Amino acid sequence: MNGNSHLVAAIAVVLMLVTPALAPPAFAADPAILLTFESDEVGKPPQGWISKGGDPAKVYSVRAEEGKRYVRASSERSVVALGYEKAWPLKDFPILQWQWRAVVFPENTDERKKGGADSVLGIYTVFGHWPFMKTIKYIWSDTIPEGETFDSPHAFHTKIIVVRSGRDRAGEWITERRDVLADYARFFKEKRPPVARGIAIMTDSDSTRTRAVGDYADIRTLER
Repeated sequence: MNGNSHLVAAIAVVLMLVTPALAPPAFAADPAILLTFESDEVGKPPQGWISKGGDPAKVYSVRAEEGKRYVRASSERSVVALGYEKAWPLKDFPILQWQWRAVVFPENTDERKKGGADSVLGIYTVFGHWPFMKTIKYIWSDTIPEGETFDSPHAFHTKIIVVRSGRDRAGEWITERRDVLADYARFFKEKRPPVARGIAIMTDSDSTRTRAVGDYADIRTLER
């Protein structure tokens, strides 16, 4: 798959998430996002999410394990993104917390290069309106060291942070926390706290033509 096609598939969900707002959104006192998949049907994609790049049912399905609900992403030489649209004020809820589990890593990856830009796990935060969007993508990389940051090789407005690296903790549920507001300020040099417009998840394996399997659970936004 060429770079332009990969870009459309990987980022198009972000384009779909962002719609013009005629007035500032009203926010509840509770965290704006709390996704535990408890009310979703096992064996099907989660409700309320939108997809781009292919049939979501071929990649994403809700599963249950020891009382825990989660989304299993199983990618076979494919790229399908799954997005959840909901705005929240980053100044009030700057923390994004989620759980993920790496199961099968795509082979020969290097997310800094178009030919290796596959990740077993990835979660985006989306800001702005089309065509002036910005995104931050947090990934679990097989090869790039934890803490490294770089521009996406497919989209200059997408900044990537390696939150976790390597296979030592594959098969284990891990809880991650990121201060998205701090990450946004570092990348985009803006003083005014933005409104986040939604999130997206993506496990892909099209660039390397291999296979990737990963799990996502308990995605939420929190106060600092």
